[in-house]
Amino acid sequence: MRTHAFALVLLTLATALTACGTDPAGTDGDSSRPAEVSAEPAVAAHDTTEHDTTEHDTTEHETQEGEHAGHGSSEVAHADHEHGRPIDLTGVSPRPGVSLTAEADGSGGIRLAIDVTGLELVPADPPTTHHAGQGHVHVAVDGRSVAMTSETSYHLTDLANGSHTVTATLSSNDHRDYHADGTAIGATAVVMVTGGVPAAQPDARFEVVVEGGTISGGIHRFEAAVGDLVEVTVRSDVTDEVHLHVYDLKVPVGAGMPAVLLVEVDIPGVFEAEMHGAGFKLFDLEVS
Repeated sequence: MRTHAFALVLLTLATALTACGTDPAGTDGDSSRPAEVSAEPAVAAHDTTEHDTTEHDTTEHETQEGEHAGHGSSEVAHADHEHGRPIDLTGVSPRPGVSLTAEADGSGGIRLAIDVTGLELVPADPPTTHHAGQGHVHVAVDGRSVAMTSETSYHLTDLANGSHTVTATLSSNDHRDYHADGTAIGATAVVMVTGGVPAAQPDARFEVVVEGGTISGGIHRFEAAVGDLVEVTVRSDVTDEVHLHVYDLKVPVGAGMPAVLLVEVDIPGVFEAEMHGAGFKLFDLEVS
């Protein structure tokens, strides 16, 4: 009996040690610290070096499941949106709001003043479970997310000379966007930057024009080679957001404010861009 009891103790101890050996993955760094913006033209820039460390990683795109899986074909399947389904506040009154003031510093940077109402700002890192009435701000430059912050001032640096579109959107504690009436609750500013680095020149330029909800010339199909720097300008008489899937660039567009997407296409396949709010396809980008 002692021998059996001793064996049972050893087995129980081994099982406990095995269970303790699994360490949940931690979060990456302090995402509320200022993030460097790559020296790209004043448009929706996609940094190809991020494919090794962020949600743009090709392996992740192959394994994640999302409601938009059909938006990217060939070698890459599109993942769901960056942080899951948004939180809809359409029926909430009063709802949170945000305004944004952006001023160029003359040295390749932009100083932001962010005013948030109706939402308690809490640290973005580490992420926690959703709590109604709390959240933080996501900052994007030219469609590329650069920071998550609970501060009301922020300094963007290392920008290329030219026009940049800056957006500040409200996010929940678990990094889901707050939405109302089908769009993210946010604010946009367009700033002309000087004193920065020279803007890169694209290998190919394309343009799409939308009038009254109709695409001039129909849905376009653009072609590029792997490694090309591609610029796509979308002009619209209706306010919306242009979303290039898989590369996950999201840029506001409206009358007198074209959306310009700049991306180094390093993934072969066919990738869809859409009017995010209206929900219709704008063009396909074929990379080979």
